This record gives sequence, C-alpha cells and structure tokens, in this order.
Amino acid sequence: MKKLLLSASLLLPIAAMADMDRCVSCHGLDFEKKALGVSRVVKEMSEAEIKAALDGYKQGKGGSMKELMMQEVNLGVDTDAMAADVYNEAHTPGFEEPSDHFIFKKRYSVRALHKIKTALAKMQDPKKELPKVIGQIKATAFTMLVRDEVLRNKVDLSKVSVDSPKIDPKAITSTVTKVKKCVDHSFDDEALATCNAPFVTLAAQLVKKEGLKMKAKAKKAPVYTGEGAVSVPGIH
Repeated sequence: MKKLLLSASLLLPIAAMADMDRCVSCHGLDFEKKALGVSRVVKEMSEAEIKAALDGYKQGKGGSMKELMMQEVNLGVDTDAMAADVYNEAHTPGFEEPSDHFIFKKRYSVRALHKIKTALAKMQDPKKELPKVIGQIKATAFTMLVRDEVLRNKVDLSKVSVDSPKIDPKAITSTVTKVKKCVDHSFDDEALATCNAPFVTLAAQLVKKEGLKMKAKAKKAPVYTGEGAVSVPGIH
C-alpha cells in the first residue's frame, strides 16, 4: 500500500490519508493501468495534464469516470500538490512509503501556504490587510519549526538580517509562491525542510522589521508633555 497520494487530500484525517487502496485498485500501483479499462493511463500523462484533469473534476467536468473522481477532489484538495504527488508516484517504481510524520508535516505546509497565497491574492487594501497576513506567516513559520527538527537545524534565526530588499506584498507573494511550489514537489524530510527554510527566514525578517518599528516609535517624544506628564524610562 502506498501513502503519498493522499497527503494531498487536505481535509481528510491522517488515518484516512494513509490508505491508497481505492486509488491503486483502479490505476495500478504505479498508475500504469486504465482505470476500469476506460481512463487514460496516468503514468503516460505529464504533471500539467494530471493537474488539468483534477481541476476539471473539481469543476464537474470530465469523462465517464468523473462522478467517481469528483468525490476524490471535491474535498478541499490542492490540485497543485496532488498532481505533483501523483506524477512522482507514477514515475518512481518501488517508491518508499513516507512516514506518517512526514505526511503530516507536508499536509500542514501545503494547506497553510495555500491559505496565505489566497489571502495575499484577495487583498484589496494592503495597508489594512497585510498585517493580518503577516500574522498568518509568523504563526505558520512557528508551527513549522516546532514540528520539524530537520527544519530547525537548517535555519539560524540569530543570523537573519533585515538589510534585505524591501519586503512588500509583491515580494512576500513571490517568496510564498516559490516555497509552495517547492513544497508540492518535496517527497522526504530533507527536501521539505529545504523548501520551508526561505519561508521561515521571511517570517523572521518580518518579526525583526516589526521590532525595529516598535523601537523607533518608543523613541518618539510623548504626545503630552504638560503638567502631570509621566516620564517612562527608555522613552524620550
């Protein structure tokens, strides 16, 4: 039994994600069969073609198998990640099953990064909405670090610099998009940690920049300096 495909079934419990019987029974262990004798052979499809097919099922389109496949993809599935998993599975004979811990970590990264990408794309007023997205980025990076020892060994937060190019919505979107694509195509702990490292670095940069802004505000003269004003140490 192979496990990786269901790491893309984002809303399923971990226990269910580990069961691929319903996939391989029709498509074959390496996706080398025509499902029920009528579908295309997935092994012969490109990753882009697999994604297009999955997107079609989500929209209620497809051939004679669409009713069955719609049940598989209309569960909040991220078709980018699922297409990458299926393509890798189909082209890696004897693929070693990933651990449940890896599946859990990848599943979390895929979902969280997808939500952040969506939030960035929907922003109408960056000044008002960006702080909330930055909060999501910081919370996601913290959770990644807590759950992934390999990732913790890859990122030295003490060496993160804020002297990088300006971090604006466009730059943040670019980084998140690259990380998400990399995560979609990660299939072991080392690869996943390597993909997530730039995202954690971005979060650390945002935290440090916020700290500098708060420090700068604290140095500003108080609004009220009249009778009864209180002097606070460190604020002049």
